[in-house]
Amino acid sequence: MLENLTIFFTRGIILKNYLSIGDMSKLTNVSIQTLRYYDKINLFKPEYTNPENQYRYYSVKQIFYLDIIKYLKHIGIPLIEIQRMTKLPPESMFDFLDKQESTIEEEIVKLKNIKQLLNQRKNQLREQFFLKNQEHGVVYTRQIEKRAVLKLNCEDIVTPLDNPDVYFRKLADVLEKAGTVADNLYGCIYPMKEYKSSVEIQYSNLFTSISKTDLGSIPKNVSIDVIPKGMYMCISFKWSTTDYFNHFNELKKFYYSRGYKGEKDVFEVSLPNNYASSSEEDFISELQILIE
Repeated sequence: MLENLTIFFTRGIILKNYLSIGDMSKLTNVSIQTLRYYDKINLFKPEYTNPENQYRYYSVKQIFYLDIIKYLKHIGIPLIEIQRMTKLPPESMFDFLDKQESTIEEEIVKLKNIKQLLNQRKNQLREQFFLKNQEHGVVYTRQIEKRAVLKLNCEDIVTPLDNPDVYFRKLADVLEKAGTVADNLYGCIYPMKEYKSSVEIQYSNLFTSISKTDLGSIPKNVSIDVIPKGMYMCISFKWSTTDYFNHFNELKKFYYSRGYKGEKDVFEVSLPNNYASSSEEDFISELQILIE
């Protein structure tokens, strides 16, 4: 460190323990551009200016105060706040850092939720890839994991021929008020029974997947539920109101032909194949019935 100290004469006085901006930059790993900026905004200014040549120098003791600035910046404090904090007594700095810790904790919770949403979406995409590779219109069975969902009780009549987007918006609103967002999965539930056409199929519930269950206060017609893990009988297809009933009938016929009885729930899930509103509507859908 001593080799970086500047010793110079001014008006016959020897000044020691001063650093040029280049030496201060090397010793502290703070760029010259940053030191100049700190000087410009009056955050960290050189202690001494040589009156003979106007060169500016930092004292060695200033390294300590620059380290305080570096520390505060490292923990995410904005420069404008650092300017204010460096003028505060220790008690006030403690109170500020205590509040900052609370803010960081909130951010950690938010980031964890974002990570859960990201993983949930990746899992849905894996499902989507699976459905794309299935032979459409052909019944198959597969194991499906447990799914946490937010359900809306359909108080109005909603059928496969209707556009349920407004109703799904109600679910999205609940999630947004709880500090999260709805994903891209649309789900509907109705009982497996004899229908003469799609018009007779009335959804009992609409649902979307959720990554968190602590949603706070929710409307009376909305609930948090779990779709159970198990073996499901399924049929997948490209969404079409004209072909929907044919696919449902194919699944129903297969279900009854295998000796299954009773009005079990049909779970209908749909995922988008494109994400631009200007594109033609293109969804891949799957009808699912829990069989064991």
